[in-house]
Amino acid sequence: MTNFEKFFEPLGKEYCVYFYYLSVIGFVFFWLMLLSGVYMGLMSKAKPYFYVNLLLGSLAYGLIYFKSRLLYSMCVN
Repeated sequence: MTNFEKFFEPLGKEYCVYFYYLSVIGFVFFWLMLLSGVYMGLMSKAKPYFYVNLLLGSLAYGLIYFKSRLLYSMCVN
């Protein structure tokens, strides 16, 4: 086995916790962005496009959470 192939070999189960922490971070950021955005929007009487941008930004963190949770579930099993 060459040194180059070592970069692509499977990692051990101890690295599964990485996906767990990413899912926790994604979940926290999803709710922080959503709740703070709604609060800021209501306090400043924001335009409708503000809420569209807020929804799209929150969706990105929601996808990060879902992907990390899915990968963690696959890694543990």
